[in-house]
Amino acid sequence: MGAYGGDVHVSVARPPLDRASAERLALEHVLSTADNIVDDPPTPFPEYAGALIGLTQWRFWWD
Repeated sequence: MGAYGGDVHVSVARPPLDRASAERLALEHVLSTADNIVDDPPTPFPEYAGALIGLTQWRFWWD
């Protein structure tokens, strides 16, 4: 059986500090189609963007 899925952990030196920056960044994250944003659990965009403000550790995963 082959490998399935993958994940990336990112340490962030300069996280977004305001809502507008967080929303631009969140759009880039959504466009990456990482499953943690799109599917598990489905997170409304405003909540996802707001959670990025000041966050210094990000995790993305794909199936």
